[in-house]
Amino acid sequence: MGWLYNQIALTDTLFEAWEKVASNDGRAGIGGLTIADYSLCVEQRLKDLSAELLTGTYQPHPLLKCHLQKPNGGLRTLQIPTVRDRVAQTAAALVLAPIINAQLSSCTFAYRAGLSRMTAADEIEKLRNDGYQYVLDADIRNFFDSVQHPLLLTRLSELIDDQELISLITRWLTAETVEPMTNTRSRNAIGLPQGTPIAPVLANLYLDKFDDALEAEGFKLIRFADDFLVLCKTRPHAEAALKLSESVLKDLRLELHPDKTRITTFAEGFKYLGYLFIRSLVLPTKMHPEKWYDKLGHLRLRKLPRPLPPDGTPLPDEFEHPDDKFELNTGEETLELSRETISQTEFGRKLLESLSASNTSIDAFLADVQKRDAVRAVEKTEALKRLYSPFLRTLYLQTQGSYVRKESERILIEKEDKVLTEVQANKVEQIIVFGNISLTTPVMQFCLQRQIPIAFLSQTGNYFGRLEATTADNTASERHQYLRSLDETFSLETARAIIAAKIHNSRVMIQRRRATAWGADYELKEHFERHLALMAEMMAAAEAADSFETLRGYEGKAAAVYFELFGLLFKKDGAFYTDRFRRIRRPPTDPVNSLLSFAYTLLHANLFSIARLHGLSPYIGFLHAEEKGNPALINDLMEEFRTVMDSLVLYTLNRGLLKQRDFFYAKDHSACFLSDDARKRFLEIFESRMQEESAYKQGGVKLNFRRILEAQVKQMKAVIMDKRPMYEPYRTPI
Repeated sequence: MGWLYNQIALTDTLFEAWEKVASNDGRAGIGGLTIADYSLCVEQRLKDLSAELLTGTYQPHPLLKCHLQKPNGGLRTLQIPTVRDRVAQTAAALVLAPIINAQLSSCTFAYRAGLSRMTAADEIEKLRNDGYQYVLDADIRNFFDSVQHPLLLTRLSELIDDQELISLITRWLTAETVEPMTNTRSRNAIGLPQGTPIAPVLANLYLDKFDDALEAEGFKLIRFADDFLVLCKTRPHAEAALKLSESVLKDLRLELHPDKTRITTFAEGFKYLGYLFIRSLVLPTKMHPEKWYDKLGHLRLRKLPRPLPPDGTPLPDEFEHPDDKFELNTGEETLELSRETISQTEFGRKLLESLSASNTSIDAFLADVQKRDAVRAVEKTEALKRLYSPFLRTLYLQTQGSYVRKESERILIEKEDKVLTEVQANKVEQIIVFGNISLTTPVMQFCLQRQIPIAFLSQTGNYFGRLEATTADNTASERHQYLRSLDETFSLETARAIIAAKIHNSRVMIQRRRATAWGADYELKEHFERHLALMAEMMAAAEAADSFETLRGYEGKAAAVYFELFGLLFKKDGAFYTDRFRRIRRPPTDPVNSLLSFAYTLLHANLFSIARLHGLSPYIGFLHAEEKGNPALINDLMEEFRTVMDSLVLYTLNRGLLKQRDFFYAKDHSACFLSDDARKRFLEIFESRMQEESAYKQGGVKLNFRRILEAQVKQMKAVIMDKRPMYEPYRTPI
C-alpha cells in the first residue's frame, strides 16, 4: 500500500478526523447512526475502521440524498455519508490538503486554513484601492454536479503516486446514492457529491488549472469555490477576462452561469461572499437574527452619541434624526453606519421592519436590550457558581466536539462558534476533560504556568493521563518520601493503618444500611451479622499483620465479604438488587460496577491533584506496588475513601437518579458504560457530595469532603517529613 494511504489508515489520523467530524456535528447518514451514537464506542469503531482500510476490506456505505431550501427559494441537494465514511474521508482530506494546497494559487480562498470570506473581502478592498474598478462577477453553472471524474483523477495522479488512495477516492466519488422518499438508488458517474468531506479539497484541485491560466495572463482573480471575481482597471480588460474564463472552463467541461455572470463596477455595486461592495463601503448583506448578537448574547449594534445641534438644544432621545450614527460590530470588523445605510442592508432592513411592526424606536429597543443584557449577566454569574466546586475548584469539560480557548482572563468553551460556557481563569484549580474536546495551546500554556493540572479521560471515564507543569521544586519532600518507602517498618505500619481503616469504613457503611436491607427476613439478618463479624475479625487481623503478603490477604478476604453484602443494599424491587454481586473492574460489565469505576476515577483525579499541589510524588507509595506509571501513593490514599464512593453509588441508584436506561453495553456485552447525559448528572451528584460538610475527627472541625481529602494528604506529608509520628487514616464516624 502507498505511504499516503497508510497515513490515512493510522488510528492517530482517524482520531484527529473523528474530532473534526464530531465538532461539525451534522445529521446521520444511511442507517441513522448519529455522531452521539458513534461516540459511545468511538475507540473501538476507529480501530475497526483502521483495520478495514489496512486490510483492503473497507467499502463505502451508500450516500443519503437530502434537499435543503435555499434562501432564494431553490433547492440544494446534499449527499450525506455515514459517520464512519465521514471520518475516513476527513482523514483523507487531512492527508491530502497540504499536498494540494501547495499547488494552489493565492487567489483561491475557500476550504483553506487561515483563509476565509473575510480575507477574500480584504483582498478585494485592497485591489479596489489600487485602481481596479471594473469587476467580472462570475459563477460556474452547476459546478459540483459537473466535475468530470477522469479529468479530476488524472490531475490527482500528477500529484500523488498512490494507486490505493486514488482507488479509494474513486469509490467515494462513485458511491451509490439513496433517495429516502422513493428508496431509489443510483451511482454518481459525474460530479463531486456535496456534503462529503473530501469534495471541497478536490474542488480546489479541479479548478487549479483555471486559476493558473488567468493569473498567467496577469488577471487579478479572487475565487471562492465556484464563485469568482476578476478585477480589472478597464472594461476591455474585463471583457478579455470573460472570454478567457469561458475558454478555460470549456476545457474543464464547465460553463459560466449566464444569469449570474456580468461585468460591473464598484460605483454600481455588487454582492460577493455575503458582503455588499459599493464605492468605498464594504457591508455585510445577510446576517441571520442570531448574528445580531455576539457570542455572549449582546447586541452588536449600538447608537453613537448624538452631536448637539447648532442652537445647543439636545433632541429628545425618542426623536429619530436621519443624521444619527450607529456602530455595528459584525464580529469581523466594526462599521459606522447612518440610518440610511442601515436600511440598505438586509440586516438593517429586517431590524427596522421588526421595530416598525412592534412600534418601537431604535433608541427604545437598544435601551431594552441593555436591560436584558444586565439580567443575562446576573444569570450567567449564578450559573458559574454552580459550575465550580469550592476547593479544589474543578472545571469539568464534557461536551463532545467542543473546544476550549483563552481570551484575556477568561476561559471560553465553544462549539460551532457559539460560547457554551465562560469562566474566570483565576477561579480554576484543576480541569478534567472527558473524550473528544480540544484545548488550544494558549489554554495549555496558561495551565502550565499557573500549575493547573489537566486530567484526560475517555468519554466513558477511563483515565488516560495528565498534563501538568514540572516547574515546582518538590525535591525535599520527594526525597523524604522515597526514603520512607524504603523503610519497611514504616511502610508496613502505614499500610496496616490504611487497610484497617478501609475495613472499618466498609463495616460502618454496611451497619448503617443493614436493617433496611434485611427487613423482616431473619435469615438475611443472620447472614449480615455473620459477615459483619468476619469483617471485624479481618480488621483486627490487619492491624496485627506482620507482612505485606499477610496484610493483603486480609484485605482481599474483607473485600470479598463486603461486596457479597453490597448487592443486597439496593432496593429489593429495583433493577440493581442482587445477592451475587462481584466487583469487576477492567472493564466493568454491569451498571453498578460501571458507576463504581467512574466514581473511583473521579476520586483518583482529585487526590492526584491535591497530592501534587502539596509536593508529594503520586508514584511513591507504601501499600501498593511501585510499578511504571502506577500512582502508588494515590492508590494508597484512595483505600480509606472508597466506601464514600460506594455509598454515593448506592444513593444514586436507590433514589432513581440514574436508571438502567442510563447505561449502555458494548456490542459483545463485554463492557458497560454510562451515557453522556448520565455522566453529566452523576458529576453533579459527585460535586454535591464533595461540597457536603461532615465532622472531621482528626481536626475536631466540620469540613467539606474535598477539604477532608486535602487534610489527609497534608497529614501524610507531615508524617513523611517527620513532623507527625504516624499516619491516621480517615475513619467514617460510627
